[in-house]
Amino acid sequence: MGLMCILFLSSLTLSSQNKTPFDYLDVFEMQYAAQPEISPDGSQIVYLRNQFDIKTDKKFTNLWLIDYDGTSEVPLTSGKQNYSNAKWSPDGEKIAYVSAEEGSSQIFVRWMKTGQTASITNLTKSPGNLSWSPDGKWIAFTMFVPSEEAKIGKFPGPPEGAEWAKPAKIIDKVNYRSDGNFGFVESGFRHLFVVSANGGAARQITFGDFNHSTFSWMPDGKTIIVSANREENAELNPNNSHLYKVNTLSNSIAKITTGKGPYQSPKVSPDGKKVLFSHYEDKFVGYQLSKIFHMNPDGSQVTEIKHNLGLDIDDYEWDRNSKSLFIKYTKHGEGVLASMDLNGNTTNITSKIGSESYGRPYSSGSFSIAKNGNYVFTQASTSRPAELAVGKYPSKTEAKRITSLNDNFLINKTIGDVEEIWFKSSYDNKEVQGWIIYPPDFDASKKYPLILEIHGGPYLSYGPHFTPELQLMATQGYVVLYTNPRGSTSYGEEFAAYINNNYPSEDYDDLMSGIDAVIAKGFINTDRLYITGGSGGGVLSSWSIGKTDRFAAAVVSKPVINWYSFALTSDGGSIYYQYWFNKKPWEDPDQYLDHSPISLVGNVNTPAMIICGENDYRTPMSESEQYYNALKIQGKEAMLVRIPEASHGITARPSNIIRQVGYIVGWFDKHQ
Repeated sequence: MGLMCILFLSSLTLSSQNKTPFDYLDVFEMQYAAQPEISPDGSQIVYLRNQFDIKTDKKFTNLWLIDYDGTSEVPLTSGKQNYSNAKWSPDGEKIAYVSAEEGSSQIFVRWMKTGQTASITNLTKSPGNLSWSPDGKWIAFTMFVPSEEAKIGKFPGPPEGAEWAKPAKIIDKVNYRSDGNFGFVESGFRHLFVVSANGGAARQITFGDFNHSTFSWMPDGKTIIVSANREENAELNPNNSHLYKVNTLSNSIAKITTGKGPYQSPKVSPDGKKVLFSHYEDKFVGYQLSKIFHMNPDGSQVTEIKHNLGLDIDDYEWDRNSKSLFIKYTKHGEGVLASMDLNGNTTNITSKIGSESYGRPYSSGSFSIAKNGNYVFTQASTSRPAELAVGKYPSKTEAKRITSLNDNFLINKTIGDVEEIWFKSSYDNKEVQGWIIYPPDFDASKKYPLILEIHGGPYLSYGPHFTPELQLMATQGYVVLYTNPRGSTSYGEEFAAYINNNYPSEDYDDLMSGIDAVIAKGFINTDRLYITGGSGGGVLSSWSIGKTDRFAAAVVSKPVINWYSFALTSDGGSIYYQYWFNKKPWEDPDQYLDHSPISLVGNVNTPAMIICGENDYRTPMSESEQYYNALKIQGKEAMLVRIPEASHGITARPSNIIRQVGYIVGWFDKHQ
C-alpha cells in the first residue's frame, strides 16, 4: 500500500511538472455547451456541443444527449455541420431541430425510441424559433420571406452569352445592411409558419410587410400569441412591437396590446389563462429596464409583476402550476436562476449561469426546467468554458456539474488565476466591479505590465467567465484587468442609464480608477500600462488616450470615432440617432462631436494600433480609417490592421482569436 501511495504521489508531481501554459493553438482544443433543453419528464437533456476545426478554421455544433444524472452521454448528430434549435415534443418522444446537413437549412425530427431521423421540410430560407404545438401535431417556426427588390428605369438586358458588368444594387430602405453573415439585406420580412410534425408542406400564417419574432402556443393548439412590429413606419420605429393573436387555421390576426411598445417574448401559461410578456414604454434612450407583465389572452387585465430586483429579467418560463414562474437574471456579471410568484416575491435557486460565448467574458447563458423540478443550465467558470450543471427545485441541494468537456485537456494546462475586485470611482465614489487575471506562475514580488481590456456594448457586462483571449494575454506575461464601468448592465437601471446621451463620459473615470486600484497592490510596472477594447471598448480606448498619456501603447479595436458619421453609416441606421442622442446629427452636430474620440485626436501621444474587420457593418471600417489617418497626418505613431472577410465579430473564425491577441500583444511588447 505504501509503495502504491508513493507511486501515486510521484505521478501527481510529474503531471504538475508537465503542465504547460494555455497557448494560442489551444483555442482550437476547447469545447463548450450551449442551449440545453431538458425532456418533459426531466430524465434527459439535449444540448449543443460547440467545437472548432483547425483545418477549416470554423466552429461546428452537434447535438448531444445526456442523462439528468450525467451517467450516460451520447451524440445525436456527428460531423462538421451546425445543428441548432433542438426542442422536445410535449410527450418527450421526439426532438425537432434545424440542420443544413442536406445542403440547406431544414427542420428535422428524431424519434427517440427508434433513433430514426427525417427532414420534414423543404424550405428555401433558414427556419428559426421552433415550437411544438401542445398536442405535438404541429411545429411552428419563423422564416424570412423575400419580397420584390426595388427597381428603377427600363433598359435591355445582356444578350445570350454576353458577360456584362454586375447590375447595381437598388436600395430604398433605411436598414439595408446587417453585420455578420448577411451583408446587404435582401428585401423581405420574417413571418410565422406551421408544418405538420410528420412532414409536408409548410404553411405561412402571417402576412404583410412586417417582421414577426417570438411567439407562444395557446393550449388549444390552434392559436398563437406572437410579438410583431406591424405599426406604421416600423422601419424607423423598430422597438414599437406589439402582441397579436393569430389563428393558425384561418390566418386571422388581432392586436391585443395598446400604447407604445416594445411588447416582447410572450409565454402562455400551462392552463391558458394568462400570457407573460416583457415590456417598457419606449422613452427613446440608450437603456431602459424591461418589466414583466401578465394579462389575459384577449389583452385585458394587464398586470405588472412588481419585484425588487432592479435588474433586467433575461428569460422566464411558467411553472406548471400557472401561478409562478422561473426567471434568469444577471447580477454583477453572473447569471442567477430564481423562482418568482405573481406578486414579485423572488427566491434564488442557483447562480453561476453564463459562458455561452467564446472569446471574451461576456455574461450570457441559458436554463431549462422540467415539470418535476429538474433543471439544467450552462455553468460559468473562470477556468473553463461552459459546462452543464443540474439541480432540482425546490431542493436546496447545490447544483452539480454533469459534463466534463475539457477536463482531460486542462489537466495538463495552467490557467491564470482570476480575482474579483471592487473599487471606488474617482468621479463620485460609485462602487465598480472588475476582475484581475494573473499570469501563470505569478509572483507578487515582481513587477508586471498591466493591460486594461474594456467591453463593448456599451449596455452589456463582463463576468467571471472563461475567456481565451484574455487568458492568452496573461500567458504572455501580462496582468489583465477587465471591469464593468458605468453603463454596464447587471447593476441596476441607474448605473446603466447613467451614460444615456452621455457616452463616453465618467465611465472613463471608472476605468482609470480600476487601474489605480490594481497599481495599489504593488506588483504593476507603471511604465508599462496598456489599454485595449473592442466596439464600445474601442470607443473608450480611443477616448482615454485622448485624455491621458499614462499608457505606453493602445490597441483600438472596431471603434466608433465619429458619432456623426457612425449614425449615418452603421447597419443600425434607425437606432442610434434616436436612442443615443437627442437630435439628428445635422440638427446638433456639437452633441455628436463632443462625445466623439475624433475630437480629442489632437491630444493623442500614445502609440495606437487600430483593428477592424473589412466587412464590419456595425462600426464600419471608415471609422477606423478616420482615426488612423488623423493620427498619421499629425506624425503620430499608428498602425492599421484590416482583417479580411471579418465582420464586427472579428473572432467568429477561431484563427482570428489567435491573430487578434497576437497583434495586441505584439504591439504592446514593441512599446515596453
